[in-house]
Amino acid sequence: MTRSLFLVSLLFISCNNDSSKIAISKDIDFNIIVNDYKLVDSDSLQIKLNYHNPDLSNIEINWSTNDTLNGKFDFGSDSLNAHVRNIPVSSDADSVFIDLKQDGISINSFSVKVEPRNQQNVVILNDNKSRFASLLDNNRLFKYDVVKTESFKKYDFYGYDILIVEGVKDFSDDLIREIQKFMLGKKPILYFIDSVDSEYLSKTLDYPQVKALRGTSKNQFFKFEEEYPIKYLSNNSKSFQVYRFYELKDYNADEAYFKISTNDPLLIKKNIFGSKVIFLATRIDEEWTNYIFNEFIYDIFIELVFNQIVVNES
Repeated sequence: MTRSLFLVSLLFISCNNDSSKIAISKDIDFNIIVNDYKLVDSDSLQIKLNYHNPDLSNIEINWSTNDTLNGKFDFGSDSLNAHVRNIPVSSDADSVFIDLKQDGISINSFSVKVEPRNQQNVVILNDNKSRFASLLDNNRLFKYDVVKTESFKKYDFYGYDILIVEGVKDFSDDLIREIQKFMLGKKPILYFIDSVDSEYLSKTLDYPQVKALRGTSKNQFFKFEEEYPIKYLSNNSKSFQVYRFYELKDYNADEAYFKISTNDPLLIKKNIFGSKVIFLATRIDEEWTNYIFNEFIYDIFIELVFNQIVVNES
């Protein structure tokens, strides 16, 4: 019988740059690389599995954390491309146990230590109820407060690392001043563009000017024109659907990213007073985007705050 080669490589997000190579058997080459910061779901351990062997079948990875989570990933045979899976790691987990099996028989098992993280303080501004907040629930990287906007409220964002502006239509002078102070602190901001007096806000907050609302229903949807970056978490970008978005005017072409099928930008990236700022031209809403689009929003959020996380933990 011809001897086959089974190549398995696991990439784990941890907090050091150690790497080791472990020989499991004559037929299996097993490689572990540890690397903390990568622009993927930093709230997870990322497992990357490559192999090519038609004789192999029923390959699976069982995993569990020291708190309450557990699960299993099944992989088919003859894998020519990398399989990437993400193990969610809650704020209470400090280790993950991995068991690699073939045909139900364990061929290697080990544990990975999950280092503690300094949680980033996020403030979410919203007129009503935040949909973005659900993306951060049980996330070991972030803790958040939702602040309801009011016309005569005195705002204080001191002590927060990240600002999310979602569903805000009335920007009071007090709110604008506090956002300006936040930008002067060179802290990241994510806006969900809304129906506002964008001409006035463009002068005070460098807010993009809105031309019109486009899209009416789920009978018509828009998709990305360019390829989705491999550095991001999601591998489902072909399934993203945008039903509605705000068409912008007089924007800087160098600041426009992720154009959709109408050739309109889906987001604008700016650097204002040293603050990294992103304006997103759609919403987390089933009438605006499909559910899987949340992965795109989380990718964008992680990219925006990545340097903030590194600086605060260094």
